[in-house]
This record gives sequence, structure tokens and C-alpha cells, in this order.
Amino acid sequence: MTAVVDQATDALLTRAGRVIPHGVSAGGRDVYRDVVVRAQGAYLWNAAGRRFLDHLLAYGPIVVGHADPRITAAVTETAARVDLTWVGPQVGEVELAETIVELVPSVEKVVFVNTGTDALQHALHVARAATGRDRILKFHGHYHGWAGALGVGANFDVTPDAAPPPDAPNSGGAAPDVAARTTVVDWNDADAVRDVFAAHGADLAAVFCEPYLHSYTNAAPAPGFLELLRELTSRHGALLVFDEIKTGFRHHLGGYQAIAGVTPDLTALGKALGNGWTIAALAGRADLMDLLGDEVTLDGTYYANPYAIAAARRTVALLADGGIAQMDRLGERLREGLARAIVDTGVTANVTGVGSGWIVNWRAEPPVTFRQAVDADLDRAEAFRLAMLDAGVLLAPYVLTDNRICVAFGDDDVDHTVDAARRAFTAVA
Repeated sequence: MTAVVDQATDALLTRAGRVIPHGVSAGGRDVYRDVVVRAQGAYLWNAAGRRFLDHLLAYGPIVVGHADPRITAAVTETAARVDLTWVGPQVGEVELAETIVELVPSVEKVVFVNTGTDALQHALHVARAATGRDRILKFHGHYHGWAGALGVGANFDVTPDAAPPPDAPNSGGAAPDVAARTTVVDWNDADAVRDVFAAHGADLAAVFCEPYLHSYTNAAPAPGFLELLRELTSRHGALLVFDEIKTGFRHHLGGYQAIAGVTPDLTALGKALGNGWTIAALAGRADLMDLLGDEVTLDGTYYANPYAIAAARRTVALLADGGIAQMDRLGERLREGLARAIVDTGVTANVTGVGSGWIVNWRAEPPVTFRQAVDADLDRAEAFRLAMLDAGVLLAPYVLTDNRICVAFGDDDVDHTVDAARRAFTAVA
């Protein structure tokens, strides 16, 4: 994560490059050119012994804190009692499902899978089976994993006719013309949404969106926008699917839908649910969820594995016991401090976010669409990221993506971030 790495780290990175594509098993991890050997609470330590305050948090899963001993104890106890069986439901699985049904407004039934991508691909299959339609509507900059019609190509293309390439992976046994089945418009563009429904309303299986955009910048839904999506999908017989992979169990125990007061048909949950353990969920209306395992395939050896279920149950309990309130308080303190530092140093930037999330946007006005988010001084944004890294503050590797805090953060950590940012603003101004 530093410009100069020690010889042992450099040697390990060289070895990794010989046997792993680009030296890492997920794209982008090689940006830092470093190796983490310890993680605890809000901090990471590299092989050279340097400590970093972690605002990346593995891109979101670490919500309580790294290696939290209470969650580790829950997993250890479970692993000593039961491991994978592939026989019926687990007791913990039932109890966690009951908790989610109680907490999340839209949820009547839930299944547990491994990743957010899993959950969203199953949501796509359910939507097509329930409606008998193929076309989906999504929005520029909303991530939705990196597979199939939801995740390929369109995420990074800001042209109006953006769509996945024709040879993108197929989903749900539908026709192979993926591009013709995926319509992508700008987030918060109500007129564009109305135009899509006017042209394709009878063909739309579902609308997919993050109810609060986190994947690229932080952008709240415009007043009435989620309500418009709900009204149009209901009128045209399409499903409304909320991707709460990043918002669920961070901003509210009921997800962002509990804050917005808009109820989707299906909800994908993940990231924070297990504090870094491999778990995600698809949840929603009972009639739709009951298609899984019947008309829609649902199979995964590690789905609802007992270790991740134990981690998730303890994580949710800790978030309910003041964890989310702690992140909300510190998140507001952080954003207010950054906003003051921006004004005091005179840089052309702004800070946006909600709850535990934040990002500095290097433009005069906060973005409300993906087009606006990329219309920014990205060179200065990267210089700011590197200056923060030199100060021991780890931010997301891509400057358009958001940062966050976890329950393990304290006031001193927030103040350290603000102080480092003030110096970085001055350095890159």
C-alpha cells in the first residue's frame, strides 16, 4: 500500500504473479502492491509492520470490525458442533431467516447464498419466471455483481444505449441476445424511466437498483424517484428489485427501504450481513420466493453454511445493540469534518454519504447521476487517495467508489481521518 515495499513483500508479490493471474484472485487487489498480515478492529497491518486505518473495509463486509472476538467465538462454537451436512435446514438458518423477516419490511421469506452476485442472479431468474418476460431495466453505476446481464458491460458505460456485449453470459435460459434485453438509463432520471416503460412496459420483467447509490459515488434517490419506480413496476406487472448489498445492515436493520418507506418485491442482501464471512441473501414476497427450488433452480453446497450463519446471527445482534447508532453518529461527525476541511482549504470538492458511508467528489456540486460522478477531477482525486494512504488512511482503490466506517471506529479515528484529509486537501489543491 506504500510506494516502497520491503523485500519480503516484494518477493511474495513476485511469487504470486507467477502462479496467480496478475498476482491476485480478484481484479483490482493488485492496486495497492502490498500484503496485509494482520487485521483487528478498524485497522490493518502490512508485512512491514505499518498500521492503516481501514476505510475500505473489504469493500463493505466488515461492519462490526475486523476479527471481532464475539463473532469469532460464535463461529468457533458452531464449527465445533456441526459442519456441512447438506441435510434439511439448520436451526441457525431458520432463526436468522425469522430475524430478517421481522426486520426488513418487504420480506416474507428468505434464502441464504454465498455472495451478492448469487442473490442478484437468483432475483433475475425469479423475475423472469414470475413474469414470463426477459427485459430488465437498470441504472448506470449500479454494480449488481459482475456476472450475467446484471453485471456485465453496462456498469461502466455512460452512453444512453449502454448494454452488455452480445456474448455476455446468459441467464435463466432466455434468448441469447443479452444486449437487447438490458436497458440502462441514468440514476434519478425520471423522464428516461417513464420513456422506457412507455416503450417496453409490457416486456419488462424487473427494475433493479440500489435504493441509495453506493457503488459509484454516494447519491441519494431524488425525491419521489423510488416511489415512481414502485408505481410504474406495479402498473406494468414488473418486479421492483432492491440491491441492498451495500445498504442492508449498515444504514438500518430494515435496509434502506425502511428509511425510504418504499417496499420492493425482492431484496438482495449481503456484505455487512456476516461481517466478512461468506454469506448473502435473497428475500421478498412469499409467492415469488416459493418459485426458488421449484420453477427456478436453487442449489449451492455452501449456501447457508453453518459458519456464516453463526457469524451473521451474531453480527445482526451486535448491530441491533447500538452498532448502527454508533456508525450513524460517527459517520455524521466524519462528513461534517470533511465538509469543513473542504471549505477551509478552498478545494473544489464536496462530500456525500449517509450513515456509515462517505466519499469526496472532486467537482463543484454533489453528483446525482453516474454521468455527473465521472465528470470530476479524477487526477486530483487519485492524488488525494495517495496522500491519505501516505498518512496511514486506507481508502477504496478506485476514486469513484465510496468509503465507509465500522462499529470499531471511535471518535479519535474519525478525527484522525479528518486531520489527514485536511493535509491532503492542502497538498493537492
